[in-house]
Amino acid sequence: MKPLNSLLLSSVFFGLLLFIIPLSLWSQEPLTMETYLSYVKKYHPFVKQAQLKLTESEVKLLKQRGAFDPKLSFDQKQKTFNGTTYYKKEEAKLSIPSYYGITLDATMQQADGNYLNPENTVSGERLLGVGASIELGRGLLSNPRQTALKQAKLFTKQAKEENALEINEILTAASHSYLDWYKNHLIYKIFDQFVTNAKFRFEGVKKRMENGDLALIDTIEARIAYNQRRLDRENARLEWQKKALSASNYLWIEQEAVVINEILYPEINEEKFFQQYTTDTIIIENHPKLRALGFKQNQMLLEQRLQRNNLLPQVSLHYQWLSENNPLSQVNFALDPANNTTGIKISYPLFLRKERANVKIAALKLKDIEWEQTQSLLSLKNKIKALYFQKERLKKQKEIASNVVSDYQSLLEGEKQKFEAGESSLFLVNTRESKLIEAILKSISLDIAQKKAEITYYYAVNFDSLIQG
Repeated sequence: MKPLNSLLLSSVFFGLLLFIIPLSLWSQEPLTMETYLSYVKKYHPFVKQAQLKLTESEVKLLKQRGAFDPKLSFDQKQKTFNGTTYYKKEEAKLSIPSYYGITLDATMQQADGNYLNPENTVSGERLLGVGASIELGRGLLSNPRQTALKQAKLFTKQAKEENALEINEILTAASHSYLDWYKNHLIYKIFDQFVTNAKFRFEGVKKRMENGDLALIDTIEARIAYNQRRLDRENARLEWQKKALSASNYLWIEQEAVVINEILYPEINEEKFFQQYTTDTIIIENHPKLRALGFKQNQMLLEQRLQRNNLLPQVSLHYQWLSENNPLSQVNFALDPANNTTGIKISYPLFLRKERANVKIAALKLKDIEWEQTQSLLSLKNKIKALYFQKERLKKQKEIASNVVSDYQSLLEGEKQKFEAGESSLFLVNTRESKLIEAILKSISLDIAQKKAEITYYYAVNFDSLIQG
């Protein structure tokens, strides 16, 4: 695993830095949320895994297209016994299956021998044939090859929608992890500032105690507050480092897992954040989950159509024109319809038990998809509505918390002035400060919760073209 700063610097300077520069030589660098998520989109293994599923569906589509590939075959048989050639037969055949139940074919036969079956006798050098086979009953309007190809096309579209869903889930989780890192970084900075304030107050109180203006107990009170703030800062530092490691779980560059170290800190531009994650009115029916179910339903409809078509009798008709000479070499191209082979095959199960059962199974699967669509639509509507209410309520709570912080700040400043004038105690100052810290932490928590709600709502209803493409 490589430190993130070295990999980022390598990217910025286009690979010119071929060694890791000691971290102590560098000041802290910001890792913005946009940059962080861009690496997640590009390199995270789960994102690549989701893309593999899409690629797999495209390969399966190619496989089903192979059912319509022309097929060239050659068959040669020969029997020789006691120096006598009983027969020698050769046949080359080209078959071209079509989208509908028609197969075109062309053959070339050669045969000779002392004991050749008269059916295979060729009067000239070779026997050429051009013809076709057609399914007139079962297989004409719907056949397994045609159905499999259509289903593979729909499955590819379904996989693209499911791919968008999976990637957005990863981006949501990664965004939340980044915000946790950002939150604990802010908390650390808050406590670091209050440590500075407590140290300044402690040194001032100690000097006043030495001058006889304050009692020894005030010095002890100030020292306790100072050490408590230091302890809080250490706990905040620990949580900050833990959340940095959690955010590192989503961060990869190329094939390397990355560890976020203290040279980097999270940075969010408030204006850009809310511009990016502000969502317009959505059309719930266009949600990828519902579109994926729609493609799945269409696959079931094709299956139902195929099974219904299988209730028809199987009627196969074959016709082939025959010629001893190559028709293409003749000036006046013509095929004599009197020279031909024909064939017809008819079969029909008397009870159709298997076929009727397959029709019912297809209908049940289709009904199951319809119920799933209905339930998914209702669940999505309620989920999106709940997420919208959540982010709006948190926005209001954040505004209230900001006002509370402002009021506590005023109370603390007033208490400090009273203390300087000898009208208050250090205990009350520390109490006011503790309440202010609580209010600030509450405000930060609500701010992060609201940002998480905005992101969750955004990824629940938005599926950008980069991901879907």
